[in-house]
Amino acid sequence: MFKTVFYTVHSRKLPAEFDNYRITHLSDLHGAVYGQNHRKLIQKIRQTNPNLVVMTGDMADYSFGSIPHLLDLCRQICRYYPVYCVLGNHEQEMSKKKLDLLLAGLKSLGVVVLENQSCILSHHGASVKLYGLQLPMVYYKDPLKEYKKDMELSVSDVRKRLGPLDDTGYSILLAHNPLYYPAYRDWGADLTLSGHVHGGIIRIPGKGGLLSPDVTFFPKYDGGHFRENGKDLIVSRGLGNHFLVRVMNPPELLVVTLHRSLAISTKLKNSFL
Repeated sequence: MFKTVFYTVHSRKLPAEFDNYRITHLSDLHGAVYGQNHRKLIQKIRQTNPNLVVMTGDMADYSFGSIPHLLDLCRQICRYYPVYCVLGNHEQEMSKKKLDLLLAGLKSLGVVVLENQSCILSHHGASVKLYGLQLPMVYYKDPLKEYKKDMELSVSDVRKRLGPLDDTGYSILLAHNPLYYPAYRDWGADLTLSGHVHGGIIRIPGKGGLLSPDVTFFPKYDGGHFRENGKDLIVSRGLGNHFLVRVMNPPELLVVTLHRSLAISTKLKNSFL
C-alpha cells in the first residue's frame, strides 16, 4: 500500500506560464516494486498527470534486483514524462561498478541525473531553474558507520557545489537530505524537494516521526511541507523501506502543484492506492 499526497505551493516569483505546473515526486524506493512490472505505481503516476517527474535519491540500493527494477520503472516513466533525479546516500554507497551501471542505464533512458548541476525547465515559453545537489557521504551522519560526525553544511558549502543562485527567477532544488535545509533555504532555493528521513519510520500522533537515519529522535524535517523565510521545503516520506518497520507511516507518492499567487501552501488531500 502507498498513498498519494497532494500539495500546492504558491509564489509570486513563479512565471505566469508555470501556473498549475505539476511535479510528481518519487523518493526512497529502495528497490520496492508495486505490482507486476510496477503496474500500480505507473498507473498512479499517470493519473497525477504531471508536467515533470523528479526522484530525490535512494531509489536503488544494494538489495537484490534493485538496479534493474529501477531502470525498468524509469523506462516506463520516460515514455510519458521528462524525468530528473539526484543520487542519495545509498546509491553513492554502491561499488563503482554498480554505480556506473546505474548511471549509464538512467542516462540511456533519458533520465537527467543532476550531480551538483543545474538546468532550465521550459514551459509555454517561460523558464525556471532546476538544481540538483549531491552531498558527499561525510554529510550523512551515521553513528553506526565510519562517516565523519557532526558535519555542518553552510551556504558557502552549497555555493561551492552549485555555484551562486540565479535569483532572477524561480528556482527548484532537488536535495536528498533535508537535514541541511537551512543552508538550502539561505542559499536561495525557492522550493526544495527532499526525502531520506522516511517520515521518521514510526509516526507518533501529535509528535511526528520518531527516528531519522542518523539516529536522531524526532527529526524536524521528517516529512510534509515546511515554509521558512518565504521559502518552501517538501519532504517525501518515501516509497520504500530500509531499516526498521514503518508504523502509522505508509509509503507515499507526492504531487506538488505550483501556482503564481500568494505565498501560502495547502495540502489538498490524501488518497490510498
